[in-house]
Amino acid sequence: MDIKILVIAKGNNFVEAGSVIRDISAVLSNYNLGFKEAVIMPRDQKDGIYKVMSYMASGDSFVITCGGINESGCITQNMASDIFGKELVRNKDAADLMRLVHESGKKELTPYGEKICYFPENSFIIPNQNSGISGFYLTEPIFFAAVPLESKNAVNMFKNHILGKVLGKMGINYSVRLRKYKLFGLKEREFGNLLEKLKKNYECGFNYKFSYGEFILSTTVSGISTQKLNENIKLVDNGVSKIFKDYLYGYDDDELNIVCSYLLKETGVKIAVAESLTGGYISDKLTDLPGASDYFMYGDVVYSDYAKTDILGIDKAIIEKDGAVSERCALSMAEAVKEKASCDIGLAVTGFAGPETPSDNYPVGTVFIALSGSKLKEVRKYAFSGTRMDIKAYTAKMALFWVYRLLSGML
Repeated sequence: MDIKILVIAKGNNFVEAGSVIRDISAVLSNYNLGFKEAVIMPRDQKDGIYKVMSYMASGDSFVITCGGINESGCITQNMASDIFGKELVRNKDAADLMRLVHESGKKELTPYGEKICYFPENSFIIPNQNSGISGFYLTEPIFFAAVPLESKNAVNMFKNHILGKVLGKMGINYSVRLRKYKLFGLKEREFGNLLEKLKKNYECGFNYKFSYGEFILSTTVSGISTQKLNENIKLVDNGVSKIFKDYLYGYDDDELNIVCSYLLKETGVKIAVAESLTGGYISDKLTDLPGASDYFMYGDVVYSDYAKTDILGIDKAIIEKDGAVSERCALSMAEAVKEKASCDIGLAVTGFAGPETPSDNYPVGTVFIALSGSKLKEVRKYAFSGTRMDIKAYTAKMALFWVYRLLSGML
C-alpha cells in the first residue's frame, strides 16, 4: 500500500510545510518505508485541496493530511466528510480535551472552537495536549489520518498515534527509536577514536553532528516489542556511557544549560556569574529554567576594565600587571562575584572575541574560565576560533559544561 501526504499550508508558508514532510519521511525511513506522493497546497485554494484529497483517497492508500484543522477553519473535516460520505458528528473526547487545555491556560473557549471537535462519523481521535486541537483518523473505506499543522507537534502526533497503525497494516512488527547522546569537551580526534571503539561493540550505525564544541551522536535502535526495544536502548546507553563517560551530559532533547540548571536546583547549589566577553549570555542561559531564582543569585556583566575594578572590586594592580584577559583576573572575578552574592559557586569568563588590537596580550580566541567554590579554585585557558559569536558560544558552553562536571562530582 502507498503512503500519500497532503500538507495544507498556512498562507504561503511552504517552509514549515516542507519541514513536516521531511520529518515524517525521516520517521518512515527507519522502517525502510517512504511516501509515494507528497503535495503542499495553500489553505486558500480550497478547490485544489479538494481535488488532491479526493485523488489521494481514491486508491488503496494510506493518506496523511497535515493542516486545515484550526480555530479559523475546518477544511479537512468538511472535505473528508464529503469525500467519504460520512456525517460530521461531535467527538466528546476531543471537546473535553480542548476545554481542559483552554481552562488550564485560562483561555476562553469560543463557540467556533466547538466546531473543530466535529469529525466524520466513526472517526478515532488523535489527541493533542499542546493546543487542544485534536486530529482524527478513519480506517474505512481507506486509512485516512488528519492532524493540525503545528510544526513539530504534527510530526509527534504522527509518530505517537498514526505510525503504529500504518506499520500494523503493513505487517511490520518491530519498533524503532532514534536515540541521541549529547557530548561535550572532546577534541575531534579523541571523539573519532572513541567512536571507532564504540562501533566495534555494536552493530547499529552511528551518525553525529558537531556544533560549538558539542557532538550529537545518534543511532537507530530497534526491537520486536516495546519491552525489547527499551532493553536494547539500555544496552546502547550503557555502552555509550562507559566509553564517553567523561563527556556525556544528556540524551535526546537535553540541552546543556537546562541539564546544568536542573543539577543546580536539585543539589541546592547557588551560583553567581561574572562575564566579560560573553556579555550576559551565560546568565541568560542559566535562567531559562522556571524557578531559576532558587539557584541563580546574581549575574554581573563587567565588560570594561572600569567595571571589573570599580564595580566588581578587582584589584587594579592585577589588570595593570597581567591584563584583563589573564588567569589572575579571571580567578579574581570568580572569587569577587561569589563573595558579592554570598553563594556557593562563583563563575567568571574573560577573553578576546576579536577583532585583534595592538594592545592585546593574547591572540583572538584566548579565553580564561574560572570557578571558585568551597573546595575548588581553578582557572583554565582555552584557545577558541571562529567569529565573535562562535567564540562567545564556545565560551558559554564550556563554562556551563565545567559547572555540570563540578556538580556531577567529576571535578
